[in-house]
Amino acid sequence: MYSHKTVLVSCHIIDSPQAIPLAAAILKTYQPYKDEVEVVLKDFYLDDAPLKAAEVILKCNPDSIGFSMYIWNRDFLVRTAAIIKESNKNITIFAGGAEITASALSLMSDNNFDYLVRGEGELPFVSLLKYFLEKGKNKPDKLLEMSYLNDLELIPSPFLNSNLEPGDWEGLLWELSRGCPYNCSFCSESRGVKGVRYYNEERIKQELILFEEKKVDQVFVLDPTFNINKNRALSIIKLIKENAPNIHFTFEIRAELLDEELAASFAELHCSLQIGLQSSQVDVLKNVNRSFNPKLFSEKIGLLNKYGAVFGLDLIYGLPGDTITGFMNSLDYALYQIPNHLDIFRLSIFPGTVLFDQAEQFNLKFRNRVPYSVISSPEYSSIDLDKSEKIAGAVDIFYNKGKSAGWLLSVVDILGIVPSEFFIKFSSFLINNSAEKNTFKLQYKFLDHIFKQTNKTDYLSVALDLCKFHYLYSEALYSVVDLDKDQKKETNLVNTIFVRSTALKTGVFSFDVNFYAEQGMIDIKSFIKSNDSEESYALIFNNGFEIETVAIEKYLFEVVEKMTEEYSLSKILQQLNIEYADVEEFIGFLIELKLIVPESSGTIVSK
Repeated sequence: MYSHKTVLVSCHIIDSPQAIPLAAAILKTYQPYKDEVEVVLKDFYLDDAPLKAAEVILKCNPDSIGFSMYIWNRDFLVRTAAIIKESNKNITIFAGGAEITASALSLMSDNNFDYLVRGEGELPFVSLLKYFLEKGKNKPDKLLEMSYLNDLELIPSPFLNSNLEPGDWEGLLWELSRGCPYNCSFCSESRGVKGVRYYNEERIKQELILFEEKKVDQVFVLDPTFNINKNRALSIIKLIKENAPNIHFTFEIRAELLDEELAASFAELHCSLQIGLQSSQVDVLKNVNRSFNPKLFSEKIGLLNKYGAVFGLDLIYGLPGDTITGFMNSLDYALYQIPNHLDIFRLSIFPGTVLFDQAEQFNLKFRNRVPYSVISSPEYSSIDLDKSEKIAGAVDIFYNKGKSAGWLLSVVDILGIVPSEFFIKFSSFLINNSAEKNTFKLQYKFLDHIFKQTNKTDYLSVALDLCKFHYLYSEALYSVVDLDKDQKKETNLVNTIFVRSTALKTGVFSFDVNFYAEQGMIDIKSFIKSNDSEESYALIFNNGFEIETVAIEKYLFEVVEKMTEEYSLSKILQQLNIEYADVEEFIGFLIELKLIVPESSGTIVSK
């Protein structure tokens, strides 16, 4: 019989593959009082009502409640705590997490919180449980002393101990180490704890085996600099390839630490890399304790492009000393590295960071509550910050959502402008076209607009082809045909109603589609000089191993386009005046690859 019950509460931004209560599960796994303390995990999301969350928590009849508090869920948890205390003042409430570590003093006067835990939570959590079990002996201070474990091997795996079942989640957060050797002023990752501590590789191997067995789709590695130790990074990559080859991993890395071996190894893995560029302005980065060599950075990123590794870059606008001109230069620099995606953020000056302490020195004006975003600086007016925010939004739509990494530079080159100018124009274009929510249609419309505006219509057809091809390619990338699944054998194919698989993408192009599939970044002017325009009809699909692009005759394309659950194959052929013998081999090809499937209702003679 348990003598104490505690509920550990996590509140996530949205229901996503990263919405997993890892921190709470680690505390549950680590605490030693298994026979005396019952630990229950509860998850909520920001669109939940605090009143409803409080009701769910109170139904557990807890003796104590612990909140995992971050910048994004602080208001939600503060309101939830108030409701719980109003209902039952005898319940002890404590809170930990990044927001408490950064700004615990701001909650000292909030009587709804009995204890505040800064830093890593394992040791303080155990000390609280010991106090609860001893019924009031040696009452701790409200603000618990910071402490952490030097040896991470003392923390059992919440996955291997079944406190988190990997198969129950869309994705997993995975901790391989703690600590960061860098001291960026805008980040608190390295404050209070020196050096980097690691979990051992045998534990990592066993977790990987479990993840693969449970068919986990994606894993987000929490290490702030995965490649800080090259040999360890290579060893873990090898473990992943041997034990979890089917899982997609996301790593945060430092570009300056890359070499040929690491770049090639990342490229062999099913993974994406996130790299914090933040700015290309050397003097601006000095203000936040970061060194930067633009030439070296480009050389290292070039290794990722050379081997075909997937990577993204981060930019921050509004850093001390930055200007909107500096941000535009950083945007150009970043896009010329050809990242697969580019994430851009307005600077937030978080409590607990060095930059928070230096804000007055730099004369930075910022919001005094979540999200602590910069409002203005001597060099960056509020008007310019708002302009930058709109440009950042334009980049997210056209570049990230629009998957334009593979062709954007071809377009800006033929237009005779730099990428930042392109996105300034696109952000203005969005003002009058906000009703269009389809990214591909929005891109198409803008390309038509800007090529006509700059009198470059001779090159428009190739730009539109590139846009369409990469859109279909990216759609196919995430639509895999299940080749292992049995398909009903139809004996009377000609009288069957077929429908296209969602994995099959089709498109009509102004030039031979094979040019786009076979070439890398295209010089549009040279391309048009070297190739004749000819209408091209294409199938683009994921065969489970690679994306295939198949050019087909117009009449075959028309047959596929009519496969919409409306007509049998015989009816389609009759409408198009085509003999079955002319499409028999093609239909067999589509059926074999499961790119078309019989309508669920079965075979129908005519319709």
